Amino acid sequence: MLTRRARPEDWPDIEALLLACHLPLDGAREHLNLFRVGEEAGQVRGVAGLEVHGNAGLLRSVATSADHRSRGVAAALVRDLLQGASEYGLTSVSLLTTTARRYFERLGFEVQPRADSPPALQASLEFQGACPKSATFMSLSIHQEPTMTQTIPGLEELTTTLALRTEMSAGPQRPLEFWLHDQPLVGPGYHVTEVKAVTIEAMDCGGKAASWRETVIQLMDGIAEEAASGFMTNRKFLAIYNRVTSRIPVRDEAEVRFEYGNDRSPALQYHVGRIEAKNERVIVHLQTPGVQCKAGEACGLPSEASSAEEGCASGSGCCSPAPVELMTLG
Repeated sequence: MLTRRARPEDWPDIEALLLACHLPLDGAREHLNLFRVGEEAGQVRGVAGLEVHGNAGLLRSVATSADHRSRGVAAALVRDLLQGASEYGLTSVSLLTTTARRYFERLGFEVQPRADSPPALQASLEFQGACPKSATFMSLSIHQEPTMTQTIPGLEELTTTLALRTEMSAGPQRPLEFWLHDQPLVGPGYHVTEVKAVTIEAMDCGGKAASWRETVIQLMDGIAEEAASGFMTNRKFLAIYNRVTSRIPVRDEAEVRFEYGNDRSPALQYHVGRIEAKNERVIVHLQTPGVQCKAGEACGLPSEASSAEEGCASGSGCCSPAPVELMTLG
């Protein structure tokens, strides 16, 4: 199942879901830009919403269609919203529920006195009467994480997971190919063997900590019979991706990478340079990975005018080795 941001045209389906689940409509449409939906066969099967009130978030409108309950749809949508909460500057996400206390406890929410709820939330429509005063108040603290701002030279515009997914779902069904340096890299008959949602915690050589997320999709060559059947199509790729990501927390804004290798070359994780949609095929143009000193000027890197032999000055704190003094043996 595809999970994505809600769009204005989704409102009739969302409204129907909320009414079927006896959930309030008050304020839902006004906050639709922070709702997420689960979509299958072009129909909205689940929804979860978020309201932002200062640094407090309100989780609301969590509903799934009757034939999609107990399939992890609601949990995936809630997880998507919680993972993006820190990006809105939220320090907590809270909710009101009359029937699902045990369910939200499994997702990490804790029951708290309603009187202790943030004042900004108390002014929301749900607190002002859309939900009954008997509803249980629950809250979850949000850990604020530093964001990654460094980019690898030549890759200032990284391709996001959302951009890839959007390209795969656009247009008709066509063969999906992966090229490197304007030449085919992965042959026909390949498999998508793994989709990984990766969180990276790092510290550069200047002592600066950072964290960021990546989506890594692993490709593997097929056997000769599979190669004879041609390339996987963009729609089949998307179906595999949706099936996997309905169960793991893949982030739309995470950079997407493809991992590929075979018996002739080691596996590497390639960046996506661009996606080219043609009438007869879709080509994902890959770029080879690279490294850089992310501490920049703080590391004491030489300017372009400096001689390449100079390296970083001794004691500059650069990540390169210190000069070695020659020693003679008598």
